[in-house]
Amino acid sequence: MEKPANVNETKVQMEKEPVEAAPASAHQTETIIDIPPVCSASNSSSYDTDCSTASSTCCTRQGEHIYMQRDPCHVPATPLPEACGEDLDMLKYEHRKHWPWFILVISIIEIAIFAYDRYTMPAQNFGLPVPIPSDSVLVYRPDRRLQVWRFFSYMFLHANWFHLGFNIVIQLFFGIPLEVMHGTARIGVIYMAGVFAGSLGTSVVDSEVFLVGASGGVYALLAAHLANITLNYAHMKSASTQLGSVVIFVSCDLGYALYTQYFDGGAFVKGPQVSYIAHLTGALAGLTIGFLVLKNFGHREYEQLIWWLALGVYCAFTVFAIVFNLINTVTAQLMEEQGEEITQHLLHDLGVS
Repeated sequence: MEKPANVNETKVQMEKEPVEAAPASAHQTETIIDIPPVCSASNSSSYDTDCSTASSTCCTRQGEHIYMQRDPCHVPATPLPEACGEDLDMLKYEHRKHWPWFILVISIIEIAIFAYDRYTMPAQNFGLPVPIPSDSVLVYRPDRRLQVWRFFSYMFLHANWFHLGFNIVIQLFFGIPLEVMHGTARIGVIYMAGVFAGSLGTSVVDSEVFLVGASGGVYALLAAHLANITLNYAHMKSASTQLGSVVIFVSCDLGYALYTQYFDGGAFVKGPQVSYIAHLTGALAGLTIGFLVLKNFGHREYEQLIWWLALGVYCAFTVFAIVFNLINTVTAQLMEEQGEEITQHLLHDLGVS
């Protein structure tokens, strides 16, 4: 059988041209051409595309294989859609790093105030508690609850160097990583909420206790780590390590507290009594506020329920504590006034005055 004339004619024409590469077969020939940066529809309409890559396209035309090479320098870049660009900017904004200004500044202030109290009213020995005057405008006092700033200002006072150093080290170790990722405002809100919750909880449970120290804020930072791990576990490189460090620290602190409370026969120098109610309520505030304000990179459906649950728990406990303090304060004032009147009546009846 004779071969088609058009294929033979093509083969003869290709052999006459100074092409170095041999034809792929007796029935097909190969030609390499360049594709211009922009091709019109009329120029490309006569080709049936078999396959394509980023750098070349393989086409067929009447039994020939034609490899059209694209110049990578002239391939126009496909612009991102405007919505995609906005989402990318938002993603970069959410993942940006922050300087830990709040933790550093609050730590410096606490150290400076303690140093001032230490060297203006020195104790007998280095390890003994600093004699903080009960009439200080910073210490929390249950009989002066209407001075609202005391619910926050007590965090600047500490009993001794160990108390101060312990709080500073823990809030630097656990607070800086949180603030670098989530920002100064969020960590500041969590820390202050823990301090406020510590004094509120103490005023309800231990209503006769004077309070100093920033342990409420420190435990709020610890609990905020648990909230952060719950929200962003899949996006964290060392979530298990962070969770383990929090659990180990809380376990050691609780173990030391139990030992000194029930088993220590006097080996350690007794200092001021530790308010674990402030620790507990500070941790509760840190956990709930952490769910409310920390960045959430996952946005899973059930986390909306966690958000509302955390808001409800925090509001319920805070409102209850505030109302309790108001009622208790008003009642104490009324009883004091009535007591003075009763005393005057008794003295008058006795003829003393």
